[in-house]
Amino acid sequence: MNCPYCQSANIYLRKAKTTLGYACYQCKACFKYYNERTGTPFGFLQYPTDIVLLAVFYYYRYKNSLVDVTEHLTLRGFSISHETIRLWSQEIGTEIGLKFRYRRWGQCGKNWHMDITYLPVEGRWSYLYRAIDEENNLIDVYLSDTPDKAAAEVFFKQCEHATGILPHKMITDREKAFPGAIKRAFGEKVKHCDVRYLNNRIEQDHRHIKSRVRAMKGFKSSWCAMIFCHVFEEIKYFFRTPNKSLAQHRGIIASKFKGLLNLMGATA
Repeated sequence: MNCPYCQSANIYLRKAKTTLGYACYQCKACFKYYNERTGTPFGFLQYPTDIVLLAVFYYYRYKNSLVDVTEHLTLRGFSISHETIRLWSQEIGTEIGLKFRYRRWGQCGKNWHMDITYLPVEGRWSYLYRAIDEENNLIDVYLSDTPDKAAAEVFFKQCEHATGILPHKMITDREKAFPGAIKRAFGEKVKHCDVRYLNNRIEQDHRHIKSRVRAMKGFKSSWCAMIFCHVFEEIKYFFRTPNKSLAQHRGIIASKFKGLLNLMGATA
């Protein structure tokens, strides 16, 4: 690996390793020492990278509280506080969400289903904009305090920026703010369809985030809610196995987790 400080390839491997067993190096150009995790979000963590990712995976993938995750890790021999899990879920979870977001660039269809659902944030209702394509592939999500034309326009532009694709058709319900927001975001090139029942696809897809948040009993801040929604949707999309039986799903999920480890530069 190149030096994380000066990017030089003139390095050598040291015999010593870190206390967690990670390889150590020294750069012959800048003479600095570093290890496999230097310059990554895991550089200053006192636990193995795969354990950190497993904790974040448990939290976002399943209906676990922070305390539930600590109990799972205790059974594996790691005594970690729930506050540490919370920090990991935000910091490491954000890194995972961004990498998944970049990974799916340009990989969605051109018929988008878009709808709004409600989430409890700070004791009030906030509005979660969600969009998927005709094959249930994730487009993007956006959390807003108001369900107005300005918020819808921001979300539509964010969807195009996240995917790099201009949709051919937008399928929504009959929310009054949508037609004007679609025209302002995409112009006249995108067809808008608000026929009854055509948007049942995304309305059924809401149940995943709704059931997960219901177990959490809401969020204490909009910032935490935004992070959670983005990371949850990205992880759900990455680990989904459409048109597979439960037996096939069990065989695939392990390889999916290995893919997550490789994506984050970890080893199983």
